[in-house]
Amino acid sequence: MYLDCAAQGPFPNETSEEVRRALRLKEHPEEITESLFEDLPRRVREAAARLVGCHPDSIAIGYGASHGINVAARGLPLRSGDEVLVAQGEFPACVYPWMNREADGIRVRVVAPAGGRDVDVAALAAAVSPQTRAICISHVAWITGYRIDLPALGELCRERGLFLVVDGAQSVGAIDFRVTESPIDVLAVSGYKWLLGPYGTGFTYVSPRVLDRMTVGDVNWFSVEGAAHLSRPAPLQLKFRDGARRFDIAETASFLNLSGLAASIEFLNRARVPTIEAHVRRLLDRLLDGIGRTALRVVSNPEAKHRSSILTLEGASLDATRTRFRRLKERGVIVSLRGNLIRVSPNIYNTPDDIAALLEAAR
Repeated sequence: MYLDCAAQGPFPNETSEEVRRALRLKEHPEEITESLFEDLPRRVREAAARLVGCHPDSIAIGYGASHGINVAARGLPLRSGDEVLVAQGEFPACVYPWMNREADGIRVRVVAPAGGRDVDVAALAAAVSPQTRAICISHVAWITGYRIDLPALGELCRERGLFLVVDGAQSVGAIDFRVTESPIDVLAVSGYKWLLGPYGTGFTYVSPRVLDRMTVGDVNWFSVEGAAHLSRPAPLQLKFRDGARRFDIAETASFLNLSGLAASIEFLNRARVPTIEAHVRRLLDRLLDGIGRTALRVVSNPEAKHRSSILTLEGASLDATRTRFRRLKERGVIVSLRGNLIRVSPNIYNTPDDIAALLEAAR
């Protein structure tokens, strides 16, 4: 029973078929058309835009959530003396790109929880100082599954004039939300978890509010106006094509990766994220109902507005937690051990029988 989508999401059948078709293109390069270099990225942009509720021009193609955080850290107009707030226990990809700016005088300040395990909007609001210019936060915390109140956080950022950078690696594809519902400036998404795509894929949403204020760190020649017309000399001026594609990674139309990502996101759009979210919520409700009869207890915040598709558990002690994790694995119940906690993350392919098997192994 695979209950670990927060680590790696499996391919839908149609994604596997798409990757096999892409493989043939490298086996038979005479079948590669020049239009593919435009058509394939466009297909991903359109599918991703539908998923998060924006215009395709606001989507940049990346290699994972780290790409989007780096785009924000290197691109937002920050100056020496500015500070960025991150949560204590945040995933490293949300922290290191900002630390890389410390040589430029950008300060990273870690915010501790006001109470409990997770950093909430109140804790972030209390930490804002006159030097604060940005907040970088995961929509869903990678260990506990805590879902931050994005609308409230967005309102805080707009009131204080702060940039809001969000890591959507553990939420996009699992939780239904629209970027227009919260004033997110940059949303970073990985493709290999809840998007059910290949490893080394993802996308980044860049709000039109900040697009022209941001600096491009690495120039992808294909995003420069006129450079893609290979039948004539490239222009000797750096004018970017419209939209967020200026932040695309190089070799944007990587056939093996991008074909699979396009197919997976299209699958999610047809399955509908609200349907997926409701199915997972029912499975996790079953887990919550039965966990009291096991040797484990719930760590995740139980409030509906803070729940996600991740539920985290622990034993009576660290040794008990690790022992129970090993027993689950021996019984064929695949979950993760993160931060010395057991993380359960089912998806649309899981059934109530999978939850029953987990509960039986956890007794």
